[in-house]
Amino acid sequence: MRIGLEVSPLAINSTGIPNYIRRLLRGFASLDTGNRYLMYTNRPLPEDLDLPSNFHEVLVNRPLPRFQLWFQLALPGRLRKDGVDVFHGLFSRLPLRMPVPSVITSHDLSGYRMPGMHKKWTHMTNLIYPVYMRRADRIIAVSEFTAGEIGKYFPESSSKTRVVHEAAPPEYSRVTDRAALEELRGKYGLPERYVLFLGTLEPRKNLPRLLEAYISIMGEIDHSLVIAGGMGWKSRELLDSLASSGAGDRVRLTGFVEAEDVPGLMSLADMFVYPSLYEGFGLPILEAMACGTPVITSSVSSMPEVAGSAALLVNPLSVEEIGQALLRLAADVELRSELSSRGLEREAGFSWERAARETLAVYEELLAEAGE
Repeated sequence: MRIGLEVSPLAINSTGIPNYIRRLLRGFASLDTGNRYLMYTNRPLPEDLDLPSNFHEVLVNRPLPRFQLWFQLALPGRLRKDGVDVFHGLFSRLPLRMPVPSVITSHDLSGYRMPGMHKKWTHMTNLIYPVYMRRADRIIAVSEFTAGEIGKYFPESSSKTRVVHEAAPPEYSRVTDRAALEELRGKYGLPERYVLFLGTLEPRKNLPRLLEAYISIMGEIDHSLVIAGGMGWKSRELLDSLASSGAGDRVRLTGFVEAEDVPGLMSLADMFVYPSLYEGFGLPILEAMACGTPVITSSVSSMPEVAGSAALLVNPLSVEEIGQALLRLAADVELRSELSSRGLEREAGFSWERAARETLAVYEELLAEAGE
């Protein structure tokens, strides 16, 4: 089978969808030497992918390497020329003229149905989402929640949707090397005891309510609040709230955290809090669990599906609930230990090898149907 994959986001950064692509590729590589993978991109890929010989980069940079022209005008002909059997749009999009059977991954529908949570450009580009949903022969949703959203907003696409869960990076685990941890503490200016949030600082992450909740109980706990992640859209609101909060040095902003530093950051934290308003999957929940860090997260969208019974769930719109959960977990060592154990067990049920195997099964199902 010749499998075409859009991997162009790998050339841009290493967060979000690029991480999904990178880890799925490694999942494929870990179990499949028989199929040929053609990785289509408009820019050269990073040199550290370290993939076996059945993976091939295909650079398509005509008529223009940027924007949609390479993808919509040149890629369909290249797929035909290369004899691709199935094409997978890992970046939630497809060429509108598809010459081969196609699969698209739907990471979430927030850009389509929640314009206030994204930049105007993001919402505008997502208005074409219904076309992709109709054109795709199969849709991979990263959670049952996202599959339900597809069924609600694109009911005609429900029958061709399959759920394939993501997973934490296989290399993520609890860091016990004290020297390495102390070096990391110095690098990011981390306090002795802290509650951690990790993610892009943007409206969907609900950080103003988290900050308000923490300030309401910080006099009753020893923990600082560490907010780790790069500045996103409308992060100014959070910075203004922090400046006027009176929290002083009890709240720390680390800025962007390198992927290799995440396990240490999680391991040093007494708890991880992720009160997002909407997630297609909520990968940081599993990343924290892989490191043995107890989790507080939201009771909405995909987060209960990912967390199961291994986390404290809160209403993300309730400042009081978030604050009480922080207070409860800070005070209860036994509960933290119990959630840590449950989290490790929960996270072990997800893997990128499994995700790759289930994705391959979608390709095979589609090709079997096309050959009937």
